Formats: sequence, structure tokens, C-alpha cells
Amino acid sequence: MAKRVNQIMKPRILQIAILHFVMLLSICLSQDFSTLLEIADEREEGNDFQGNYKALKEAERLDPENGKVLWRLARAHFDLSDNTGDEGSVEENVYAGFDYAKKALEKAPNSAKAHKWYGILTGRVGEIEGTEQKIKNSYEVAEHTLRAIELDLEDDGNYHVMGRWHYSLADLNWFERTVASIVYTRPPEASFEEARDYFLKAIEKAPEEIRHRLWLGKTLFELDDEDDAAETLKQALAIKPESESDRLLQQEARKLLNDL
Repeated sequence: MAKRVNQIMKPRILQIAILHFVMLLSICLSQDFSTLLEIADEREEGNDFQGNYKALKEAERLDPENGKVLWRLARAHFDLSDNTGDEGSVEENVYAGFDYAKKALEKAPNSAKAHKWYGILTGRVGEIEGTEQKIKNSYEVAEHTLRAIELDLEDDGNYHVMGRWHYSLADLNWFERTVASIVYTRPPEASFEEARDYFLKAIEKAPEEIRHRLWLGKTLFELDDEDDAAETLKQALAIKPESESDRLLQQEARKLLNDL
């Protein structure tokens, strides 16, 4: 009888041991994944874009279908594209980032960040592929960026994207408007006034972001408000740059200021 009980108990003990091991392994992997995301965010915040990317690729290895790592990888590729002057590297990172953003949206359709980076990278793809594609992509850019704003009212980046959206479409030249009228019976409506309001909102959320002030200055110039444009560009130059992207933005601001 005792021998039979032992024969029954041994498989159960083994099953319990395996279950405990799997649970422990799952907990360890979950902790490793969370830690990697924390490390990646710290590196991104510190403008260590290569370090951020490496941490995220390791997180992707642990959980390749996780929306949180996918939108971060989209952002990482955007950062890499935004901090180089090499056109080949820019295009490579924009397209890789777009692929991650698309997948992030599939896995996390209610993620503000997924919508944000999909909108941003859709816009960048349009810029690379030319006027017709830029105009075709414009509706998706606005759709996903406005959805991102609905989901997260505090993210300054989304207001900046909508400011750029209005600026870009309001600034179309005659040829581009002709292309737009061919692509759409009714091209997207946009204005420099709307662009200005979005950039002001972005500055309200993140006053130390050089990008917002540069583009507000450019918009005010288009609105023939040269005095406020000059003051805004001076404010952009007074902010301490934190990355190569910031330094490139300030170079542009300095050139525009000298041209006023």
C-alpha cells in the first residue's frame, strides 16, 4: 500500500516542482524585462540613444510581441534618425521605426504612444518619399496624432506634430497644391494660425524643448510677426542643448534669426 502511495505521489511532486520552476522562471523574466525597459528609458532620457536601442533589443528578445517595447523601438529608431546627418542612416532608421510603430499599434491599439509614433514615422516616411506620398500620408498622421492626444493630453510631442502638420500643409507651394488637388478632390485643410496654437500648447507642456520654440518662430515669421518670431528664436538659443539634435535645431534657429 505504502509503495503504491509513493508511486502516485512521486509524479505529483515532480509536477509541482516543475510548476514552481516555471513560475519562478516567469517571474525572473518579467523582472528582467521590466528592468530592461527602465534602463532603456533612463538611457533615452539621458540621450544615450545607442544604449537605449541595445537595451530595447534585449527586451525584444524576451518578449517580441509586447507593445511597450515595440513603440519604444519605434521611438529609438526615430531618435537615431534624428541625431545624424547621414541620409542613408536617416532613411534606414525611419523605415525600421515605422515597421515597429505599425506592429506596436497592432499589439496595443489603445496605446497613446503607439499612435504617437505611428503618426510621427508615417509623416517622416512621406517626407522621404516625396510630395505626393507626403500628402497621401497626411490624413493618417493627423488621425493617429489626434487619437494620441485623446489618450494622453499631457504629451507635448503630439501637439508639436500637429503644429508641424498644419505648417507643412499651409506651406505647400503651387506645384505641391496642384499635386494635392490631384491626390484628393479636397486637400486637407491647414493654416499657420492653427500651427501657432499647437506649438504654443507644446511649449506650455514642455517649455525647455528647443524644437517647439524653433518651429513657433518659423510659424510666426510666416504670419508676418517678425518681432515675436525673433524673440522666440532667441528663447530657443538660450536653452542649453542636450543632444546633437538640439545643437542642429539651434544652428537652424541662429540662421533664421540672422536672416530676419
